[in-house]
Amino acid sequence: MQAQTSLKRALPVLLTSVLLALTASAQKVEPTEENVAKGEAIYKKNCEMCHGAMGLGDGPASKRLNPKPANFQDKEKMAALTDEHLFKHITKGDGPMPAFERKLKENERWMVLYYVRKFAK
Repeated sequence: MQAQTSLKRALPVLLTSVLLALTASAQKVEPTEENVAKGEAIYKKNCEMCHGAMGLGDGPASKRLNPKPANFQDKEKMAALTDEHLFKHITKGDGPMPAFERKLKENERWMVLYYVRKFAK
């Protein structure tokens, strides 16, 4: 009986600790130079084959994709897309675009998003 009482008291503290840890690890990273540089490395490894070295949507794998990969240098189109929209697109994928929620950590997806934004500047 005493063990159950102790567990009942400890459980809310444990759950709160777990939730705080998950929340802290799931936060958006800042677009610092360091994070953008990390995003560039992630982009080269995971995105360049379709979106191209300059983000034009002309990578070697783009020839066989329909629809074609996005052109990240299209300033008007990129300005119309929120970070949240792009992040969801990277995370969940769409059409021929694969989902990266299991391949890249959340902070890595933010880093690549910040790097992609540089193409339209």
